[in-house]
Amino acid sequence: MLNTMDPKKKRRPISYYIKIALIVLGIVLVVLFILLVRNYLMLRHANLISRRELSLSAFVQKHGPLGASEVGVIHSWMTFDYINRLFGIPQDYLENQLQISDSHYPNLTLGKYASENNIDTVVASHQVQNAILKYFNQPAL
Repeated sequence: MLNTMDPKKKRRPISYYIKIALIVLGIVLVVLFILLVRNYLMLRHANLISRRELSLSAFVQKHGPLGASEVGVIHSWMTFDYINRLFGIPQDYLENQLQISDSHYPNLTLGKYASENNIDTVVASHQVQNAILKYFNQPAL
């Protein structure tokens, strides 16, 4: 039987392949760590979960809907659904008052609504606050 292996070609030891695998895994680990830190910093910057919002949710659960005097708690991260629940207003009230035609309503955040309509988030917050004040100032039927 003839040996078909070229004598000039040497087989690489298994440790060579292990080193390559460890280097690749190390690079993957570094990339994943960088992504983890980046996402953590983005969430922290967005302040999605803060003590104030958690305490606000607990307050609403214990004491019922907020009133007209508390419209200042509205922030751009809130969805219209959340705002409706906070103040106990009908689901379609803000949609009609602000003439929102986005199909994502009521799961649309106030910030997203503002950016889609090319208005500042502060202006959008004031619009929502004014609509809620108008709702509470309506004469009872």
